[in-house]
Formats: sequence, structure tokens, C-alpha cells
Amino acid sequence: MWRDRMIALVIFMVINIVFWACFEQAGTSLTLFADRNVSREIFGWTMPASMTQFFNPAFIIIFGSIFSVMWVKLDQLGKNPSIPMKFALGILQLGAGFLITLVGLQFANEEAMVPLLTLVFLYLLHTTGELFLSPIGLSMVTKLSPKSMAGTAMGGWFLSFAIANYAGGLIASLTGGHGDSGEEVTAAAGLVKYTDVFATIGWTCVGIAVLIALLNKPLNKLMHGVK
Repeated sequence: MWRDRMIALVIFMVINIVFWACFEQAGTSLTLFADRNVSREIFGWTMPASMTQFFNPAFIIIFGSIFSVMWVKLDQLGKNPSIPMKFALGILQLGAGFLITLVGLQFANEEAMVPLLTLVFLYLLHTTGELFLSPIGLSMVTKLSPKSMAGTAMGGWFLSFAIANYAGGLIASLTGGHGDSGEEVTAAAGLVKYTDVFATIGWTCVGIAVLIALLNKPLNKLMHGVK
């Protein structure tokens, strides 16, 4: 039983790496995208690109309590999604957030700037995805690992975040503002490059989410009743 649960935990650690490697684009490529290709003017005031980081914590404050009540109500109704399904739904929303940039691209102006609402909806979906996945992590580790290995398992869980941040940096480097020969790309070319990379991330996340959902029953079997 414990062997199966540890196998499930390792699988969830890999999924965790994928989620946070993409989510942490917020502090790197998405902020540079906001600086170079997002129209941030609001009633004559231009929002600094760094301030777009405000959206995620704002949505956490708005939706955090709502989600906590929602999970309790769903649990009482016996409809609370399993841990694998929460991971799947979280990554699905993360991917959908990146795909929002394709919608924003359709509304780009002559200066290759997309509307600020592109980032608002992107971060909204990223935040709701985070609220599906993030709160269950630590309790899941303690439930899936034997008491004698709980500390090591917790260390492995936090190591997955470190790996995710490293992988996130590699992903962000793909959106660099310079061409292959080193010259700085134009705003229009940069917008295409950003949306291409973000769309690739988005579709990859959607594919991974579908795969996790399809493996929901086998993963639950490995977990031996852990919820």
C-alpha cells in the first residue's frame, strides 16, 4: 500500500513541477510581455508593467474564501473532486489562461499592443487554477507518505518547487526579446513570439490536464483511499 502511495506522490510531484514552471512565468516572461506588448493605459494613467503582478494576489483575496466554502459544500454533497481531478482542473485553467493571449492577439493595435484585459483574464484563470491545486499539496504529502518518511517526502515536495522555478527560467528564455542573430526584435515580431510560446504552453497544459483526468481512476487506486 505505501509503495503505491509513494508512486502516486512522485507522479504528483512531477505534475507540480509542470504547473509551477508555467505559473511562475508571472514574474518573468509575462511581466516582460506586459512591458513590451500590453496597453496598460487606464484613464490617462499608464500602469507600470511590474504592477500587473497585483492581479494574482487580488484574485486570491477575492476568491480564496469562496473556494474554501465551495470545497466544504461539495464535500458535504459528496461531489468534491478527487485529488487527481483537482490537479487536472488546475492545470486546465492554467493552460486556458495562456491561451487567452491568442484572443488578445486578435485585438492588438497598430503598435502591437494587446488590451490590458488580456492579462486580467489570464491571471484570473491562473489564480483559480492555483486555488484548485495549491491548497491540497502539503496535506496530500502527509497523507500519502508513511510517518517514518514524512519529513523526507515533504522535502521532496519543496524540491519540486525549486525544480519548477529552474524550469520556469528555461521556459522564459524562449520568449527573449532578441532574434537568433542577436538583434532586438520589433514589437510586432515580439508579440508573435510571445503568443506562440504562450500558446504552446497553453496547449501543452491542456493536453496534460486531459491525460491526468483520463488517469483519474488508476491514480486513485494507487492512493488507496486518500482524499
